[in-house]
Amino acid sequence: MVFRSASVSLLTFCLVALSSVFANANHFQSPHAYAMPFAASGGMMVGQPLAATAFVVESWSPPGTVGETYTRPSHPIPSDKHPRAAMLAVRDSAGAPIITVDRMGGFRMKNGVWLFESERPLDHGRCQIVRVDARKTVQDIEPYSSKFVRLIPGRIVYLDF
Repeated sequence: MVFRSASVSLLTFCLVALSSVFANANHFQSPHAYAMPFAASGGMMVGQPLAATAFVVESWSPPGTVGETYTRPSHPIPSDKHPRAAMLAVRDSAGAPIITVDRMGGFRMKNGVWLFESERPLDHGRCQIVRVDARKTVQDIEPYSSKFVRLIPGRIVYLDF
């Protein structure tokens, strides 16, 4: 009987801790402290964060991705593509010879716009922020300019580089 109540208390502890993390998943711009449950007679109780029971979750979002995703110009992908596929159209005003995007294949069209398509449909809950790099030659290891953009499933997102 003692083992059952201990396992139930541990399960409750884990569920409360995870729910507090996922409930605040969109607010990871600065460190947060969360109240952790602690054992008490008669079950688990949630108290105020203490130095010993509080933990800090830190996360970083690249500049240009928070609050700009759905204000950026975009339109639906062609109907023959997978509904969760994402595309990125990079309008390059600086005339970069080579533009690459993480996890996306693409090419430069005759009008100078680079068109990239995700290698596979985007998954729910996965990071959909990609880094767009501009290089002068194929041999360049470090890009001379980089930007970040969040992809939208089922849409072509435009980025001015």
